[in-house]
Formats: sequence, C-alpha cells, structure tokens
Amino acid sequence: MPTYASHPQDDPSLYSVKARARVRAGARTWVLKLITSCLAVAGIIVLIDLGLTWSKALTDTSGRTSDPTPVAVFLGDQRLTIPANMIRFENQRVVGPQERMDLAIHWPSLTGYSPELRSAFLDDGADAPLLFMTIRPRETATDSAGRLASVYQHFFEGEALPAPKGLLGRRLSEDSGLAGEEVYFEAGSTSPFTVHCLAADDSGYPAPCLTEIHAGESLSVQIRFRKGLLSEWAGIKRATRALLLTFGLFA
Repeated sequence: MPTYASHPQDDPSLYSVKARARVRAGARTWVLKLITSCLAVAGIIVLIDLGLTWSKALTDTSGRTSDPTPVAVFLGDQRLTIPANMIRFENQRVVGPQERMDLAIHWPSLTGYSPELRSAFLDDGADAPLLFMTIRPRETATDSAGRLASVYQHFFEGEALPAPKGLLGRRLSEDSGLAGEEVYFEAGSTSPFTVHCLAADDSGYPAPCLTEIHAGESLSVQIRFRKGLLSEWAGIKRATRALLLTFGLFA
C-alpha cells in the first residue's frame, strides 16, 4: 500500500554552516526511508488480509482438525506447543521446525476448531468471532505500538474518529500512502494497543484490522480480526497475550 517521499542535499560552499545542514538532510532522508519501509510492510499485510484471510478458501473446514492434541514446533530456536485444532494448515501440524505458524482461534472462548463451532469458523460477517494469528520470525524493528510513534502519528489528518471506549481513532493522510485508512490506539499507555484497520468501502468485504506485537527474543505475532470486534480490544489484548504464554512464546 504505502509510498512516500525523500529530501534534498546541499552544496559545499560556506562549509562551516552547510556541513551541519548536510548531516541534518541525510538524517531526514534516512528517517523517511525507514518510515516508508515500515508503512509498506504494515500496508501490504493488511491488503493481503483483506483479499485472503476471510475468503471462503481460508474458512473452508476441509483442512481443519478438531483434535486439540498439542503439537511441538520450532520457529528459529523458540519451541512452541500449540493445539492442533488451532493450526489452520495441515502441513504445519508436524512436530519439528516451521517457517511460520498460522492459527485460527474462536473468540471469546480462545479454542480451536470443533464441529460445535463450525458455523463460527465459516462466518464471513462483519463481526465474525475469529482471531487469526501468524507467528513468524521478526522482520521489522518495530511492532504496531512502535509504528504509532515512529510512523503513524506523522500522517494523521482531520478530526478524531469515533472509537470504542479507551481508544483514539485517526485517519491517515494521502502522504502516508494509506489514504483514508484508520489507526486506533490506546490512550495514555506507555505500550499502547495499536491497530490498523481498512476503512469501510463498497468492496463487499467487511473491514479487517491488524495489530502486531513482538514476542520472545526474535518472533513477531500478527493478530487479525474483523472491525466489528474492535469494541472488544481490551479483552483481545489481555487474552491473546495469555494464550501466547500457554504456547511458551514469552517464556
């Protein structure tokens, strides 16, 4: 999704002044490039989520299992133990090393697939009771809370958006490359819950939201859900961290 700008250079005359200006310009350019990279990662993830995560193909139960037996996997040097019925893809329900783990979890029970929950796992509505998680090696220096300070807040425009209690909502400007999209974040926290959501449109897809947290020494967890669940953000924040502990992720 995102695209951004870069900035100028100077000439060497009046060196005592211009040398300092050149350092500032170079630093500014580097920061803008970093912002571009961060926004690009966040934006692309959300687009992929919009097009794929809640499609019929991904909610099809043909590849699922109702077996809750824990599966021991390794992501890098981190050992995780995850119930098989939370793991979306059969080829990830194998003991041993994995490149990533993709999970689908019922909300608010925080359980995996079962015949009794089949309708929930097939729900493609605006408030589908599902959380999708992707656990994988860390690819960016900042998670969603870090991007709030280093990226998102520099591109807010207009008035605050209506938001669930405890959150502030802001729209992103055209300069961000994410025109019209929205960021909701926890007010007054030193480590704020921060989520990036697509604005509602006429595509026929209910708007998804995504938040990313860093876990352990080298892993990242992306949590995706429908915007209809945004009012339950505080419970999602607490419960998903507790669930990750049961996997051994923060040990």
